[in-house]
Amino acid sequence: MKILLPIVAPMVALSALAVSGSAQSSYVLDDGTPNTGLSYQMAGDFGWFQTFQTVGSVDSITKVRLMLAPGALAVGTPLHICVWEDPNDDLDPYDAQLVTQLNTTVPVVPSLSYLDFPLPNSATVHGTFFIGAYLTTDGNDGTLALIDTNASVTHRAWFATSFPGGFDPNNMSGNNPNHIETLGSMFHGGFMIRAEGTGNAPTVYCTPKTNSVGCQPSISWLGTPSASAGSGFFLQATSEINRVSGMLLYTTAGRASTPFGGGTLCLAQPLRRTPLLNSGGALQGLNCSGVYSMDFAAWIASGADPALVAGTTVQAQFYSRDPGFAAPNNIGLTAGLEFTLVP
Repeated sequence: MKILLPIVAPMVALSALAVSGSAQSSYVLDDGTPNTGLSYQMAGDFGWFQTFQTVGSVDSITKVRLMLAPGALAVGTPLHICVWEDPNDDLDPYDAQLVTQLNTTVPVVPSLSYLDFPLPNSATVHGTFFIGAYLTTDGNDGTLALIDTNASVTHRAWFATSFPGGFDPNNMSGNNPNHIETLGSMFHGGFMIRAEGTGNAPTVYCTPKTNSVGCQPSISWLGTPSASAGSGFFLQATSEINRVSGMLLYTTAGRASTPFGGGTLCLAQPLRRTPLLNSGGALQGLNCSGVYSMDFAAWIASGADPALVAGTTVQAQFYSRDPGFAAPNNIGLTAGLEFTLVP
């Protein structure tokens, strides 16, 4: 059975707050000014959370920022800060998967300003994800979740209720979440919740070499650049010449833009090379149906390069044979890809 919350009266507008510039990526839906809020006038658990979209395909969330109403909650009240993955990017928290949880308490809240909650372990998220909090109230607390109704978003802010101690962050469907618009037309926009991340999504840079068939190969990735996963971070080159050998070159020495083999070497010395790959593709003729794919996480797990640890930034580039060019230019080169390894 769905429970609708008793609602507090709209709050007066307050001065806007600036977004922190200390992180490489900031996730913000509000304008810094709460103008209404939710309370829960029953003894039980109350959770509030909202969805964001990563900068790039992956990010590591390091800090959650939460605005609480001064005097609404007793100092020392247990407070749980969570990051959830949205596994199918449907913006619906029913199937959200808990990535990390910080168990803390309500601090002194002297004014309407953002409180910082650094996470003990960074939370790697992909695409859509949820940030939120939950606590247990005796029903006598004031405003629990502040809302900015000027935020031009819908169905991004969610709440959930349960019996005391019943909110389960590992089973969001059991918490029966509802978006705030179900409470009436005056409730819309976003909660006063923000997040900060490292902004370490892989980045394509530099210029690929057009091959002798007239195609420009493309480098891409799939998965998370994890130093400990053991598998699942694939680097790929497409539009390659079919049925020729190639390899992945990489470095931890930084980017470069050096003329090489009629193209550009995008990696600073010294270089590391991985085992030979075959592009496959069409069995007849020369065309651009070739593809190289390598699981870089499995390469890390092999122990072949002890320098590949969490926090290391890697630059990578596919190198291949190109029999259509005369030596010494008979090679193919993709652009470079830079990524930072997360735990």
